[in-house]
Amino acid sequence: MNKLRLVFADDELPAREKLTHQLSLMENIDVVGIATNGKEAISLINELKPDVALLDIQMPEINGLELVDILDHQPLIIYTTAYDQFAVQAFEHASIDYLLKPFPIARLKKALAKAQKQILQQMAVVCANDQPSKIQYELGENKLNKLISKSGERIFLLSPSDIKFIKSEQGNSFAHDGETLHHLSDTLDQLEHSLSGQSFVRIHRSYLVNIDHIKEIQRWFNGKLMVIINDEEKSELSTSRAGADKLKQLLKI
Repeated sequence: MNKLRLVFADDELPAREKLTHQLSLMENIDVVGIATNGKEAISLINELKPDVALLDIQMPEINGLELVDILDHQPLIIYTTAYDQFAVQAFEHASIDYLLKPFPIARLKKALAKAQKQILQQMAVVCANDQPSKIQYELGENKLNKLISKSGERIFLLSPSDIKFIKSEQGNSFAHDGETLHHLSDTLDQLEHSLSGQSFVRIHRSYLVNIDHIKEIQRWFNGKLMVIINDEEKSELSTSRAGADKLKQLLKI
């Protein structure tokens, strides 16, 4: 594949200079933008559409955790910070890695290799799905009739109407039917496109929800919403701010 296109953001000059030097030593990385704060990062990421965003967590005004919920373009996210207490929050925001400062170049290379591997896997899925089967698209070119889940030698055909939500974890997609989590080969971005025109809405970079299975919606903090699913666990899914706006517009609430 071509070089990884990368944007990074850090409000501290010494950190930016060190990271610039480290990345300059990697032939497979193309740094297309450098931001000094969260607002700049949002603008650069949406405009340049990089493959990977390397984000410092603690930045003024909009921090690295908050800005991913505002992005229109969703690159793979790698967080950097000097404080290890943010690790859980980082992975809750579906980052692929978390670098604790000061990190050696070997650790940075490992994180970027993980990103490159995930992108190659996504590209392979796209190529495999270039010729959709009659089973998947028997109702028309843009209407996905069945979701395909493979487990060992078994292949399951899932009706989208039975799926309560689809979530992404560490680059893997899982469809929840109220009883079982089914692994899907497509990425959440691909599923969002395939299921457009049906009852699914992207409420977060990690969640695609079937609105027919929403039991309740609660107002949450920072303009977000908490979506309660009508399954036995009453699953709670937090929206991003952009996802909350999309859901409120769709449901006219």
